[in-house]
Amino acid sequence: MLPWMTMNGITIKLETAQINWLSSQAKARRCSKALIVRDLIERQRTRTGRQSLHERMQDLCGTLKGSKDLSIRKLKGYGRD
Repeated sequence: MLPWMTMNGITIKLETAQINWLSSQAKARRCSKALIVRDLIERQRTRTGRQSLHERMQDLCGTLKGSKDLSIRKLKGYGRD
């Protein structure tokens, strides 16, 4: 933020878990809660394009069981056995 730029204040209501997360992030980063909120808003505002499927499903990566290489799985009744 440049020193000659002015900022306006807002008030938001957060759940307890959100406040706890914000407080812990501010403490870990040694910065204000407002700076974290501004950074998150700016990151979202300047994001270009849509998220890839991988980005949207990243929390599910590694949770499925099965062969890691489906090309070697034997399918009975298909092709040559």
